[in-house]
Amino acid sequence: MDRISRFLKRDDVAMYLTLAFLIVLIYLMRGFATVVLLTVIFAFLAVKVSRWLNVKTHLPYWIAAIVVYVVVIGVLIGAVSYAAPTLITQLKVIPDMLTKAVTNHPVWNENIDKWVDQAIHSSELIQNGKTLLVTGIKEAGHIGTGFTHVLMAVFLSFIFTLTRGRMMSFGRQFLTSRFSKFFHNVYFLGRKFVLILGKIIETQLIICTINTVLMTIGFVIIGMPSIMVLSIIVFILGLVPVAGVLLSMIPLTLLAFASGGLVRVAEIIVLVIIIHAFESYFLHPRLMADRTDLPVFATFITLIIMESLLGAWGLIVGIPIVAFFLDILGVQDSEHPKRITSK
Repeated sequence: MDRISRFLKRDDVAMYLTLAFLIVLIYLMRGFATVVLLTVIFAFLAVKVSRWLNVKTHLPYWIAAIVVYVVVIGVLIGAVSYAAPTLITQLKVIPDMLTKAVTNHPVWNENIDKWVDQAIHSSELIQNGKTLLVTGIKEAGHIGTGFTHVLMAVFLSFIFTLTRGRMMSFGRQFLTSRFSKFFHNVYFLGRKFVLILGKIIETQLIICTINTVLMTIGFVIIGMPSIMVLSIIVFILGLVPVAGVLLSMIPLTLLAFASGGLVRVAEIIVLVIIIHAFESYFLHPRLMADRTDLPVFATFITLIIMESLLGAWGLIVGIPIVAFFLDILGVQDSEHPKRITSK
């Protein structure tokens, strides 16, 4: 028993036991994972920008925090307000474009009635339509839930950013409590993961900005209308991992069809494929490797595996998780990375 007691009191064993406890706790609270992750991300970025603004302008920290949130939310609302009317105007043209395309195409014009009649009497098509409708309703519910999570995370992050000093004082009380060793380990592990995650989020913003610039150049080359609106859409949806590309395809292809027909739709699809391939196979792994000191190949494999295990969130938290465990195991130091050069 003495040997077991001494073993459990070792610092490294206590650290790993704390880590195991936190993993189990996170698994049990996985239903709140989206809100927690978004809150951490928003709060990290807001605190960093607020502190920078506080240093540069000498504004009180709490005023700087309010300014940051007001500006960011104002820019988002302004961007949506600017983009929505143009998008609606462009989409209104699509029914006329479809009617014109059917009328001018002889095969479609002759067979459209027959195809509609077959579709109406096709039991398989009706069944697939019901399935698609149910899936669409479920997805619409997920979108509503996701929007609620984002609003809640913005509110919680704002409160944390505004009262950061008081929260830090409150947290330090745990470090001097009866279970100070346990809370020291929790603080050490939590701080390390948040710092690694912050690096990844900053990198994602850089990637999103580069993608938006490249897509804007592509829009100019193709000759798309309302380039500013399209750039705003691409940037906002680009912040959504993986699904952002698919979501951006909907307004892009609709606007392309409304402005230039099927030829422009094909051009948009090719443009998106090229930019997305550049991001997935070069930009994302390269920048992530630079920020986490992971080899490009290991970064790329991590993205593939974590995306299959954790879904879209795997592309955001996958690399921080791997870098975090490499740090804990003593393989790499995330705070003082050392470059390994090949000889």
